[in-house]
Amino acid sequence: MNLEAKSEVAGPRSIPNTYVAKPWVYHMNKPILLIDDDRPYRQALRLYLEYHGFTCKEAENGREALVLLDGGLDVDLVLSDYHMPVINGLDFLKALTYRAKGKDVRVILVSGNMTKEIEKEAKEAGAFALLAKPYDFQELLGLVVSRADKT
Repeated sequence: MNLEAKSEVAGPRSIPNTYVAKPWVYHMNKPILLIDDDRPYRQALRLYLEYHGFTCKEAENGREALVLLDGGLDVDLVLSDYHMPVINGLDFLKALTYRAKGKDVRVILVSGNMTKEIEKEAKEAGAFALLAKPYDFQELLGLVVSRADKT
């Protein structure tokens, strides 16, 4: 059954436009690094971004991400959760700014418990953007695309 036939049976509002067709596909020269200790969430985010043409790498926490970066992974953009074991998103962001190749990397920090204090610290540490969970995936895609347009 093709999507058009399903649309006629289920009604036009049953299938969100984002799943029916990809009117454009975005590309970055380098992968996006996704850091989150919630594996199913991280994988769903990776699938969403890959659907839109991006390449992604994954890390379970800030320490694992730093090991990947120190091992030669070259990225322009990082999406990091704030609350994680080992090294949280804010500490990762601070550690990244001390690395020579980390100075041009943009970090989008997300949190399910976004507070004014977290926002202030993240901005001071150089976060590219902050998002409170749950966030709108279209808003996230807009931030990613804005970074892709600058690479």
